[in-house]
Amino acid sequence: MIAITLSEKNAVMERFPNVHIVRTMRQDSKRHHYFMTEDPGPMNLLRRMRGEKVPTRANNKKRRR
Repeated sequence: MIAITLSEKNAVMERFPNVHIVRTMRQDSKRHHYFMTEDPGPMNLLRRMRGEKVPTRANNKKRRR
């Protein structure tokens, strides 16, 4: 599980509606956090949103050799 923000949650849910995202502290409105499972598709989207390098298939093939 990885921590995400509300805006990241909304963007991921828009693109991947079946991804598992959990919100903590449901009863208190201001003390909650969002966590998402580390599935490949949503993780690549999250990395692109955060400006991190996204691994590609070409990079993976070069590493194996």
